[in-house]
Amino acid sequence: MDNRAPVATASTASSDDDDNMVAFYERTLELEEVGPDTYLSVDLWRPKGNRGVFGGQVIGQALAAASKTVGGGFRCNSFHCYFLAPGQNTEMIAYEVRRIRQGSSYCSRLVIAKQSGRVIFMAMASFQGPEPSVLRHQYAMPKVPPPESLISPEEHLRLKQQQNNTTKDIDVDRMAEHDVLPVETRHISMPKDQQGLPVKALWLRAKGDMSELGHSHHQSMLAYASDFALLSTSLRPFRLDSPEAKHRLSMLVSLDHTIWFHEPFRADEWLLYVMESPRTASGRGLAVGRIYTREGVLVASTAQEGVARSVALDPAADNGETLEFTNHIARLINIPAKL
Repeated sequence: MDNRAPVATASTASSDDDDNMVAFYERTLELEEVGPDTYLSVDLWRPKGNRGVFGGQVIGQALAAASKTVGGGFRCNSFHCYFLAPGQNTEMIAYEVRRIRQGSSYCSRLVIAKQSGRVIFMAMASFQGPEPSVLRHQYAMPKVPPPESLISPEEHLRLKQQQNNTTKDIDVDRMAEHDVLPVETRHISMPKDQQGLPVKALWLRAKGDMSELGHSHHQSMLAYASDFALLSTSLRPFRLDSPEAKHRLSMLVSLDHTIWFHEPFRADEWLLYVMESPRTASGRGLAVGRIYTREGVLVASTAQEGVARSVALDPAADNGETLEFTNHIARLINIPAKL
């Protein structure tokens, strides 16, 4: 799926009017059962300029479909996804779930997503039954400003509009879209001397109250949100948006995506998403992420690889050098509250 940031007009298979914008918010992960272990999406969103529907929505819907076929206290512990072809918002996606294994401690499900009979996405889900453990460790959560001290993307765009004193450079569709997305974010700005490092952090949470929903809904919503901004971390060292950029991005498309769930959490409470990219090469970028509760509990980890292609703005000056960084992500993101 196209992995460009979700920053454009929400769209459905029928129309773009305000009623359907609200329906998109409410039905992002909703599925209709159309046969034994077979489910159909109700609404799909294709961001403006993308080749296909938002990959995070497919991930979330596929996990929701797999979760409907398990019971007895089983919760997803890992979800491994492969994007095979762009999904279109002109036709709903059918999710076929195959019950690969049902054990006493773990069970496995294969999810195949199709449009017009063509496989566009596959995923393997593992579910685990309740199991206590005395073996526990984790990476500590980096120190970052709390979400309440940060402005929303909508506020950032409005401030930009005020500073410019014009609407010429403001994408009105982008501003409207943030209001209807089912997840809100607070991006953490890196200090100027660290903006070229392959790291990124943001707070996220689902809009609305999910307290009456089961944990599988929270997992599906976080799976949806985990696709936000992850792969683009692999491009940060190249400063493609700066006037000094040496390359122009020509393609950024997800190949695969994995999320591991470590502990229970609530998706409608603020979660810190810390991302880093250990490698970009051979036309591919790799990014990994860690998701923490406000209390510092590491509840999920992610990994994503995708096609990352660019065009050299000055081929004669492109020497193909590899930029190297020291792996100190915890130190790099210990950002003071006042930026």
